[in-house]
Amino acid sequence: MEKMCSVVVSVLLLHAATIIADDTITVVCTTTALEALAAEVGGDQITLISLVQPGVCPSHFDVKPSHIAEVQSASVILYHGVEPWLEDLVTASGNESVERILLEGRWNTPPFAVNKIEEIRDVLSRIDSENASFYSQNAEQAIGEINQMAEAIQAEAHSLQTENVPVLCMDWQKSLAEWMGFPVVAAYAPPETLSMKDINDLIAAGKNENAILVIDNLQSGTALGAEIAAEIGAYQVVLTNFPRAVPETDTIGDMLEYNARQLLNAVEKYHKEEKILELESELEKEKSIRQIFEAIAILLLILCIVEAVVFYMRRKAA
Repeated sequence: MEKMCSVVVSVLLLHAATIIADDTITVVCTTTALEALAAEVGGDQITLISLVQPGVCPSHFDVKPSHIAEVQSASVILYHGVEPWLEDLVTASGNESVERILLEGRWNTPPFAVNKIEEIRDVLSRIDSENASFYSQNAEQAIGEINQMAEAIQAEAHSLQTENVPVLCMDWQKSLAEWMGFPVVAAYAPPETLSMKDINDLIAAGKNENAILVIDNLQSGTALGAEIAAEIGAYQVVLTNFPRAVPETDTIGDMLEYNARQLLNAVEKYHKEEKILELESELEKEKSIRQIFEAIAILLLILCIVEAVVFYMRRKAA
């Protein structure tokens, strides 16, 4: 009996110690995008949990028992508004009083990411006012780094004349393409929603407007974009809307820089190949001109020979 009491007391003390030690608020984020944004602001003052795997569209997510347990411990839930499964998950967890914070809109350009960081800063400062200055400082630093990166990206985009590179673009990446200066000649919805007419219209628009890039969104599927790019002779570029979907994109800044780099690299490749084609064209022109001169030289030589023969015959006849 004494041994059992000792075990119970030990468990209770351990549980109490855990509660005291873990005084952070638990923020459940539906996606790695919201998790990465919240991490920039919350730092070590919050415990973060992300539900949807980064390679999956949050609209098409299969809830597992482990997710129910994660929501049970949530102090607050951050979500985009495109998660039809969320309310059922909250109900199943029994934590129906948990505060849900809707963060609508996109986050895949530097200005959009800054807006989301500011929204999360305000939410955390309200929920945990004792650490409001900590959240504000973190947000300010993150915003400064993103703005600095944004200036560098736009400067490089300007130097590469992206305004002269027309593109076809998946809807979820259109805002980034336009922010970087690309003219979007047509945008398309998730592939599973498109009819054959929609696809043929995209191909026609790409050909008519001489689209150079086809910009795809990884989480929406990339097979259709590859087919369209092959059909119109364009470069396919695959971007991600969620951190950690591809290597070395752990933070929101990493993701933004990765996406921008994919586009800028594709434009550089296009310009290099365009120059090679121009050089090949110039070489062909020079070859043609040389052949013409060679033909003229041969013709003149023949004329000279004919004139020499005629002159010789005349002198002989005289």
